[in-house]
Amino acid sequence: MRYKLEQVVTRAVVSRIMLCALACATVFSVHAQDTRRKKPIDLEQLRSKFEAAVGKDFEVVKGELKGRSVQSGDGSYWLAHLKPRHPGQFTLTYRYKYSDPHYTHVERSFNLNVGRKGCRRGVPSYGAYHRYCLGDTIIFPVAINQFTEHEFTLKSTAHTPEQDAVWERPRSEFADERLDRTAVTNPLADHLRYVGSTNHKLLHRNGGYTLEAYAVFEAVSPGRFNVSLSADFPDVQSAVLSSVGHSAGTPIIIVAHGTPVTLLASSHGVNGYTMGYDGKEFVRSTSGDSYMTDVTIMLPGDRISLKYFTTIRRARYEREERSGKITSDVVPPPQITKNPFALKSEYNFNEWLADYLPR
Repeated sequence: MRYKLEQVVTRAVVSRIMLCALACATVFSVHAQDTRRKKPIDLEQLRSKFEAAVGKDFEVVKGELKGRSVQSGDGSYWLAHLKPRHPGQFTLTYRYKYSDPHYTHVERSFNLNVGRKGCRRGVPSYGAYHRYCLGDTIIFPVAINQFTEHEFTLKSTAHTPEQDAVWERPRSEFADERLDRTAVTNPLADHLRYVGSTNHKLLHRNGGYTLEAYAVFEAVSPGRFNVSLSADFPDVQSAVLSSVGHSAGTPIIIVAHGTPVTLLASSHGVNGYTMGYDGKEFVRSTSGDSYMTDVTIMLPGDRISLKYFTTIRRARYEREERSGKITSDVVPPPQITKNPFALKSEYNFNEWLADYLPR
């Protein structure tokens, strides 16, 4: 009995020692990570390298160091404000040493398509802009964190006359013949014309579908506002069963032709490299990343489609619908609400643009 009791006591002591050791190791690890993260970076050297790579094609107006909260994704970035010197297609790539032992370095590549002064940029796709005009300012983010040995390269090609012509044409997302052009009340009519609505079904692999409806608008004149959309159901019961509204609203700014704006370089490819057994580096992983923003900047003539209704139908419903046992859903028209302009800086990467938006 005494021997067993001594065994229990011994095990308890050993367990405490192991827990203490693990706790100490964890504290040391966290402290080491914090030390790496807080290690100051030589911003003057970083800017010098950056300007040497891009100076022929871009003016570096300024650079600013920005940190992001844990809730927003954490990390620190150097934001370079660039002004293109001439139109063209540019690929701006930067590489850095990564803290993960499985990777030797990481490369991030951005495509920056710059048109002539006063060109048509088009509207953002999934929160990212893909076109810029001469006179615009491009905020280019460089990830800092605990990364080291940043290097920059820039490749450029001139636009052809055919490419230049693309900038002159408005980009309509939907052909008018596909739209339901039933009139609705539009409090935004002075700035944003309601063109019509469209809907489509996203088929499910196991039967059934998701039905989505979009309202299509065309910019008319300059203004700043948020637009909220919901489905305009004829009765409350239908709304409870099927409606998903957009309460926060979409922040929209319409500017006159030729007005320079500040936009964020967003979508880019990310390649992680590792060292092979032959002593040569190779691509270990490939992915995409995007610094998305919520604000939509438009020119008169630009069109945008905003979702205002969605509903999910199961396989049984679809079968009964096809057999004629039940009637197909009647997609309701949109209900449009105009709100004062507001941009939530804590979402996505809005904070990087908030101070530079057109007034």
